[in-house]
Amino acid sequence: MIHRQNWIDVREWLHHLEHVQGRHEKTIRKNWMYLRHLIEWADETPLPQAHRIMPTFPTYLQTARNDGKARSLSYITVYKTLSTTRMYFEFAVKHWPRYQKLNASWIDFLIPNRDSKPQPSLEDHKYYSLEEVRAIAAVSTETLREERAKVAACMLYLSGMRADTFASLPRQCVDLPNMRVYQVPSMGPRTKNNKAAITYLLNIPDLLSIVQRWDDRLRQLGFAQTALWYAPLNHDGMSIYESATAIKERSGAIRDDIILICKKAGVDYLSPHRFRHGHIVYARSHARTQEEVKAVSQNVMHANTIITDQVYSGLTGDQVRNVITNLGASNTDLDKTEILRLIDALKAQLS
Repeated sequence: MIHRQNWIDVREWLHHLEHVQGRHEKTIRKNWMYLRHLIEWADETPLPQAHRIMPTFPTYLQTARNDGKARSLSYITVYKTLSTTRMYFEFAVKHWPRYQKLNASWIDFLIPNRDSKPQPSLEDHKYYSLEEVRAIAAVSTETLREERAKVAACMLYLSGMRADTFASLPRQCVDLPNMRVYQVPSMGPRTKNNKAAITYLLNIPDLLSIVQRWDDRLRQLGFAQTALWYAPLNHDGMSIYESATAIKERSGAIRDDIILICKKAGVDYLSPHRFRHGHIVYARSHARTQEEVKAVSQNVMHANTIITDQVYSGLTGDQVRNVITNLGASNTDLDKTEILRLIDALKAQLS
């Protein structure tokens, strides 16, 4: 039986996050999903007495499920659940006197058990390379859908934007003469956590020419500025039509288009998001100064360069080999930024 006050306290904290701190509704839903584990673990015990419950919450999460599936929770889910739980208790201790018996050291130890962490393994970072995107761009298309799919591959790689943002992007947000994309929710596109930024396209002329031809088509058809740039197809697949509405599932159409064009180009299908990975790897590999590294990170709307490096652009095995085997091969000192980048990438792969 769930303790009613526990449920009320958790919902009040989520209300605070949404209406006082202004957190996005998606964040609120995720936090509620994580904290459901907490109130189910506590059962009839009030959360201010959580330090007395056995087994401990981190141990409980090793076997917990609330969705009927047989397998254990993933390590990342456990990690995020405990991170959210720590934030909840820190808030509760500060604002509600009945929680003050929970000391800071107990809260700090709400971390994953050591034996729950996945064993280290070699990871092959998968993304679309420039060569693969060029292979897609070189495909001779026979249908309008294939042409549109080719445009999607080029635009996703050049911009590094997320698929759902691309699916909801209106014409007014694409400024090709200045190679700009307005990822501004008030103008129409959906962005992660409702962030807003003006971002820029990679300067790769052969890919830009394909994107430009599609943009010219929309202009010639007289589509409104608020119409979707990745225009929907009519049922016969022979023409596109003007629409300013992007349903939430529209990124699925992009996925289906990418599957189609990858098959025709003889390129392994990954996912639309892997064009974003490819964009970052390409841009990051050409960045030589801290200013350029920061620009790459800002252009994909990351909060900091650590996210860009550790999550998206760690060096591949071949890149690490090429750098290491060429150390000392010439009298020219290796650029300090490149050395730091290599160290960070190796740390990320070993962590």
